[in-house]
Amino acid sequence: MGEVISVLLLIAAIILIGVVVGRAVMKALNKGEVTVYDYEVAIKYVDGKIVELVGPGHYRKHRDNILIERIDMRESSLTIAGQEVLSKDNMPVRVTVIVRSKISDALVHKRASTAPATRLYESAQVLLRKRIGALDLETILADRTVIDSDAVAELQAAIGPIGIEVLGFDMRDITLVGVAKQAYADLWRAQKEGLAALERARGEQAALRSLANAARMLKGNPELMNLRVLQALQGQQGKSSPTVILGGAPGLVPVSKDPAPDALSE
Repeated sequence: MGEVISVLLLIAAIILIGVVVGRAVMKALNKGEVTVYDYEVAIKYVDGKIVELVGPGHYRKHRDNILIERIDMRESSLTIAGQEVLSKDNMPVRVTVIVRSKISDALVHKRASTAPATRLYESAQVLLRKRIGALDLETILADRTVIDSDAVAELQAAIGPIGIEVLGFDMRDITLVGVAKQAYADLWRAQKEGLAALERARGEQAALRSLANAARMLKGNPELMNLRVLQALQGQQGKSSPTVILGGAPGLVPVSKDPAPDALSE
């Protein structure tokens, strides 16, 4: 009986070892498998040398000296933020642009540069500073599209040799900083104060014109003067009754709707 149990335990151990070994073998085999998706391409290396460019599919490496490297061909965006640049008239501005690009040639992209993303960033940064430095601040603020107009073609000429296609160079933000910000704040305040003064002057002119017209009407129509006096004597609700002083003869005569005080006795 004991021998049977020993045989069964030995068989179980052999099966367990077989399962473990089988899993290890499958894992090793699967480690050499690469799946290239439809938005990717892959570069196949043999002994460290580029052999070919392969498309989407499932690939299995049979030897350790084979390497398949996947490269994403989709569009990507790069934000160049907070760039403080001097304009042509030495006024500082802070600019942020977005550069959209994709890999156009995987082999050239891999061979041409050790850090293609850094190369793209630096080229876009240099282009941005060059364009702003050629314009004065008034031109930049009047039309911001002058900064990114035709910038794609110029950046493409600089970055094309590393296998990247530039799809867009878009201005996102532009703000004034330092002395430029203070100068334009003062200018804006002066303009608004000037407009306010102009509106006050126009209001005063309209009021004087209205008074002059009223004076001409009263001069030729004494009845209107009497009506205006009666209207003034009525006063306004919630306020004390007014007193109207009329000039005439030797002195000024107070006119009021209140009853006259009793005459003093001699």
